Amino acid sequence: MMFGGGWMMGIGLLIMLLVVAIPLLLGMALLGGAAGYLQKQNRPADGLQKPVFATSSPVSQPGQAGAAAARSCAHCGAGLQPDWTHCPQCGAPIG
Repeated sequence: MMFGGGWMMGIGLLIMLLVVAIPLLLGMALLGGAAGYLQKQNRPADGLQKPVFATSSPVSQPGQAGAAAARSCAHCGAGLQPDWTHCPQCGAPIG
């Protein structure tokens, strides 16, 4: 006659779950969470603005001086008119 056969099998299953299955599941959950975190870090945020690039160079008129016609924004490089105080592309103050 076997003493405690049912109890021994239940305790063995419980020990197997504690020692093998639970750490394995926790490790897989941590790896999955880390992979999701890294993917989120590589995506650009929705609230950030994309950089604006100048699409055309300023056109100089025959009556304008060369220095005034070649005036451009130091921040984004957009062409500026002599009487402007702020860049129309990026909004930076002209100094």
